[in-house]
Amino acid sequence: MKRDQHKLEIRSKVLDVSKRLLVAQGYSSTTIQQIISEAGITTGSLYHFFRNKEDILLHVAEEMFHMASQLADNIFTDTDNPGLRFALEIALQLQFILEYKSIGEIYLAAYGSSQISEHICTWATARNAELFKKHNPGFTHEDFYTRSLAVKGILHSFIDEYVHYNKLADRKRIDSILELTLSLFDLPDEEIRDIIKKSSKLIKSGLAKLRGNIPT
Repeated sequence: MKRDQHKLEIRSKVLDVSKRLLVAQGYSSTTIQQIISEAGITTGSLYHFFRNKEDILLHVAEEMFHMASQLADNIFTDTDNPGLRFALEIALQLQFILEYKSIGEIYLAAYGSSQISEHICTWATARNAELFKKHNPGFTHEDFYTRSLAVKGILHSFIDEYVHYNKLADRKRIDSILELTLSLFDLPDEEIRDIIKKSSKLIKSGLAKLRGNIPT
């Protein structure tokens, strides 16, 4: 029992150290050797849990996505407005990327990995079906999958624009992403405008909670 607990502690420590290093210096500048050194473990211990740096990134990215969705659910519990919960989820991630550009680089690295990108799409498809199935009862699994692919593409493009060019105003960037992604789920234009307005007001409380989960 103690041995199992020790293994869990090592795995958790690797992820905690990895998150801190990734946020501080970005994905490309973070090395396996740095993670091993900072965590105070052996090379064998790390490779017992993770195949490589990409595998560590997969777990870190997965945690970030789940954190945003859980916070969105906690901030706004009205299940009759899935569009607002979706918008909060997206806006929380975007707002935090605007505060920490290195997190944007983490997202780009995740989107650039075929393994992680597929994992994100699978998770997003299930999440979007959960949120919008009642609103779109005729949608099939394939419908949600194609829309989740489109959402990923939109986010990838805008995050890439921010990290490398940054020509858009922050509010314009977030509002444009929300408008484009929400329209994929056949929401009326007036409802989308209302969701965008409400999400900007609710986002502050979510950011405060999200900051507490990001190591700096």
